[in-house]
Amino acid sequence: MRRRIALALFVILAVASIDPIMVALPFTNLKKLQRFLTEVRPDREWYPEYPAFLEGVREHTQRGDTIALIVPGMRWDYGYSYAYYRASYFLTGREVLPLVRPDDAQLRQNYARAKYVAVWSARVVDSKRHVAWEGHRGVLLER
Repeated sequence: MRRRIALALFVILAVASIDPIMVALPFTNLKKLQRFLTEVRPDREWYPEYPAFLEGVREHTQRGDTIALIVPGMRWDYGYSYAYYRASYFLTGREVLPLVRPDDAQLRQNYARAKYVAVWSARVVDSKRHVAWEGHRGVLLER
């Protein structure tokens, strides 16, 4: 009797440990899943405009350039941290300067230091800078 109970418990544990996602994976369209995991999911509601904007910024700047970033919601925990880290990923080789710290204090010196200011879905008026490129709901200003 003990052996039957042990076998039944073993079978129950084995079945309970099966991950349904892993069972379904061989039947999933992997190209669609890859696109979702690499493009759509990381950018959530900012897809496809924000990644396309960052691609445009990369195309119109050079390695070593300094770029400050302005996006809607210039508060660290309400979108700026995401935009900043995503820009750092897309703009590899360039120095992305944050304009906000985690405590939401502004870093105005980084704005003055930046050769470029990437402004996405926001409005900035700066007579000392001219438009270097515009597209995908954003503008790239150059000193």
